[in-house]
Amino acid sequence: MKKSTLYIIQGFICAGKSTFSRKLSHEKNAVHLNPDEWVSKLFDKTQYMQNWNDCFEKTVSHLWCKTKEYLKSGQDVIFDMGFWYRKERDYAREVAKDCDADMMHYYLKVPDDILKERIKATRPPEWVKIHLENFHLNKQRFEPPQPDERVIIINN
Repeated sequence: MKKSTLYIIQGFICAGKSTFSRKLSHEKNAVHLNPDEWVSKLFDKTQYMQNWNDCFEKTVSHLWCKTKEYLKSGQDVIFDMGFWYRKERDYAREVAKDCDADMMHYYLKVPDDILKERIKATRPPEWVKIHLENFHLNKQRFEPPQPDERVIIINN
């Protein structure tokens, strides 16, 4: 059986992660897992609008279980999530190692002014205001990759 690969896609809101991930999944014939897409499959809109963080956490946990299953079966996986925090990326490395899989880490880097324009153009109206009001606070929380992370940086 071939060794599988876990691809993690890091980037801020509207960095182009999903577009990049879908293209990569076709090129690599890999399973594409995106928590934003899955949260609406696992929860109704009222639930996730009222308690996004809890729904998102449960969805991510579910997708990590699926990721492990796929990797162990030899299937490549593209985990299309922001991976804002180093601890999330380190966890992905642990999962890959535990599943005897390789890991590729992509970071989509986009200037703030372009991110804000993309938020306005692509997000549902109920999310635009929230994302823009919290933009600078969220940017402070975002942890860019460190030199020891062996990351492929894509200026997007």
